[in-house]
Amino acid sequence: MSAPLLRRSSLRYLLHHPWQFGLAVLGVALGVAVIVSIDLANASATRAFSLSSEAVSGRATHQVVGGPEGIPDSAFRRLVLETDIPAAPVVEGYVLVPRQPGRPGRMLHLLGVDPFSERPFRPYLAGGSEGTREEGSSVDLGPLLTRPAAGLLSATTASEMGLKPGSSFSVRSGASLETIELIGILEPRDESTRNALADLL
Repeated sequence: MSAPLLRRSSLRYLLHHPWQFGLAVLGVALGVAVIVSIDLANASATRAFSLSSEAVSGRATHQVVGGPEGIPDSAFRRLVLETDIPAAPVVEGYVLVPRQPGRPGRMLHLLGVDPFSERPFRPYLAGGSEGTREEGSSVDLGPLLTRPAAGLLSATTASEMGLKPGSSFSVRSGASLETIELIGILEPRDESTRNALADLL
């Protein structure tokens, strides 16, 4: 008998206080919405960070990081020849594109790679017809290997800087000013990868 009486008394109370009932429901709904939105934001941020890291560091699972004196070339040779572990050397840094009339200065993430070793880690650098077919990239890696100070930019970054393949632009690293020749544009089909490649040279 207690259960029906409890239901009747609760229903009578809610009918006599509709605003209080509505506010209680609204409060619970807002609480659930806040928790869901926080979870979605965290998941989106984690996913974006993972995609950015993958675009920059590739699909690597481990890193061998050199100290102040770097890593000897023999270490890379041993990894490649004496193990079955795919390995690719990377040199990283940051360079500044000096301010120009009508354009502010811009910081670019400089990434030096070995195109012969990069295919398992960065499909958008596959080059050639297969790379074009798979990743939507029209990069010819020949000039990257044969021309000093040759570089690649994402299509978005190149467009924002007003550059096309064959154009040159200056970058400053410390006290040194270098001229970079843009020999190709990176245009991965995946939008997340395109966003992650922004400001990458």
